[in-house]
Amino acid sequence: CVKLAKRYRHFRRFVYDYEAETFNTVNGATDNKSGPKVSCTVEVDVPQTCSFILRTTECSLSEAVGIDDEGNPLYRPAAEAEAFKAAMEKNTLKITVEGQTDVKLYPEDDEPVNILNIKRGIVSALMVPVMEEEKNNEMPTVHGVCSTDFTVNNRQDIATDVTVSRDLSRCDWFTARRQDTSPLALVSGMVRKYGLSKLIRSTQSCNYMFDNQKKHMTSGTCTEKHIFLPLSHENQYGISAMVKQTVTLRATAKINDRIFDHSEYLPMDVVDDKSPVQTMDAVAATMQKLNSLSETNEGEKRAGLFRQLVSEFRGLKGDILNSAIVEMTDISPSLTWQALAQCGTPECTSAMLKLLRTFDGDAVEVDAVVYALGLLPNPSRQMVKDLLAMAQYKQSKPIMYALSNAARKLYKSEGVTPEITAVYKYIASLLGADCAGDKDLTFLTLRVVGNMGDAMEAVDPAIKTTLLKCMRQPATTLSVQLAAIQAFRRMSVTDERVSQYSKGAVQKRLAAYLTLMRNPEDSDIEVVKKLLNQEQNEQIRAFVSSHIYNIISSTDSETKKLGEKIMDALQDTEVSTHSDYTTKSRNYELGMAHESMAAKIQGNVIFDPSSTLPREVLLETTLNAFGYSMDIWEVGMEGKGFEPTIEALFGKNGFFPDTVSKALYWAEEQMSPKIKEVLEKWVAPLKIEGQKLVKDLLNRESPEAMAYLRLMGAELGYIKSNELKSILSIPAPQDTMKFLRIR
Repeated sequence: CVKLAKRYRHFRRFVYDYEAETFNTVNGATDNKSGPKVSCTVEVDVPQTCSFILRTTECSLSEAVGIDDEGNPLYRPAAEAEAFKAAMEKNTLKITVEGQTDVKLYPEDDEPVNILNIKRGIVSALMVPVMEEEKNNEMPTVHGVCSTDFTVNNRQDIATDVTVSRDLSRCDWFTARRQDTSPLALVSGMVRKYGLSKLIRSTQSCNYMFDNQKKHMTSGTCTEKHIFLPLSHENQYGISAMVKQTVTLRATAKINDRIFDHSEYLPMDVVDDKSPVQTMDAVAATMQKLNSLSETNEGEKRAGLFRQLVSEFRGLKGDILNSAIVEMTDISPSLTWQALAQCGTPECTSAMLKLLRTFDGDAVEVDAVVYALGLLPNPSRQMVKDLLAMAQYKQSKPIMYALSNAARKLYKSEGVTPEITAVYKYIASLLGADCAGDKDLTFLTLRVVGNMGDAMEAVDPAIKTTLLKCMRQPATTLSVQLAAIQAFRRMSVTDERVSQYSKGAVQKRLAAYLTLMRNPEDSDIEVVKKLLNQEQNEQIRAFVSSHIYNIISSTDSETKKLGEKIMDALQDTEVSTHSDYTTKSRNYELGMAHESMAAKIQGNVIFDPSSTLPREVLLETTLNAFGYSMDIWEVGMEGKGFEPTIEALFGKNGFFPDTVSKALYWAEEQMSPKIKEVLEKWVAPLKIEGQKLVKDLLNRESPEAMAYLRLMGAELGYIKSNELKSILSIPAPQDTMKFLRIR
């Protein structure tokens, strides 16, 4: 901090008049402005080099109430002005600067968050350019370290008038902040997840004047502008906000104080928003008061008290909240659960999961609540840690999927953390060395591995070696082998290639083929050539030819490059597709584009030589819009053994009467010729000629099926046919049955 020390010399006190105004308005539509104004006397003591003590006195807080004839805002004192003044004066703020950009704050333990944030803004305004002009490319602000453009307007012995400007979106902490809101909010987390903050243009420009002899700042003005781009014109007219800070030197003096002691520090741009006094007394009192209200005569008080209760929950740290949550449920279980559900802090979520672990292990409520928590957009490290504890307590499908969804999102936002590593170790213990354990649990584990594949691979790429062993595990089922291949497909393609199976199930071979084609090498193209020319299995050859045909015919730039590479390798090999929709495997692709948006629909239908019905059907949709690529949805189905059932229901002597056939004929007449052509081929085997019920239907081997759904890149779950039986066997309450009958 030697360079900044030339601006603020040690053993000195600098006294500034500080003023900050915020204007919210719609430029071009109205002259009305709203927002607060803060004024303070700011004293900066420098007891040691690059160590500062900030005092704020004589502070006032006012709010805009209108504008005068010249368009300037008119102010009046805010309702809490005196309390604000006392809070600003109560504590000093200690600051250190290390190097060029590392600013650390040392607030007092009882400093309120809003007061600390205002002082952060003051510190940011005092972080002036250093004298070595080439060192001003990166400067610290409340938005983090920002790339800065530096201009000298006037120079004497030193630069005495300078301007710095910056695009705030290029600052390393200019991101949407985590804000504790109700997890039940429908659009919570949208800004963080989809980058909607890019729709706001934010800039800052500061002008500083310096004393030519003593080098310190004599005045400074910083103006920060934010405008909402979708509703703007020429990037200046529309919904906007402006923050203007002004500092003016009043006096300087020498000081004799050399002491600078401090406690734990905070970075300038992050704060832990917790109450300074950690006790459950106030929470318990609010809970008692709320619980004692009459629902009929005092109902109007409930909303305010409940909001107060939720706010008090949000202010508590985890150890305090967890230690008293049982006491809260003793007062009122329903109020406790409602407040925790609306709270939204990691501590509240942790308390909810702690309570759920006291429920009966088979309780449906546990699975439902945990699964819902896993869908929250911005999981904390504590949530992933708690969900892991839940999964270790109960390996149900909803809990395992909740863990995988939370871990995947945490990895995307923070990378590999100790919590992600702990999840990996647990998942690896369930898989074992080669997936030779319990088949149902192994299948479930592989599905959730695929859901968070990039996170698991980032912890230890050896997970892919385990998946390869699972693919080749002879003692397990085909569904487990396929799940291993599909999990492998969710990870990066490296030199560790998925082998091509010359024998085995069509599904398994084609799953391996699709993994191979994610990033094919020259040797892989040769494998494709052999599949097209020499493959004996008609279903394999039909699918590969349709897939290669779609690649070559694609208009997507990246896919076209792959298509050209394939065409060069295939040379004289003819590539064509087929139109047999009902008996041959095929890859489908449909693209649609409009201005800045494009959608692509892909699908696979895979038959087995021994079956007249598809073994696997997959359909997925991808949307490219405004520079973002999003996997909208994907649905997949796998099954076998349905032929006897279909024959019994719709065959020549099947159960359904001729009216079903007539309905199908009618449906065909309402559709376009192209869709009708496809539908005719699909439903032809289903049009019945008789009404005889095959009495031995229930004695046959039960069909096996599995279906799954992915939305926005996350797999929400899967269901097997044998699970449907247990679901359907659960008796519904009488009132529910009555409702269904009415409907």
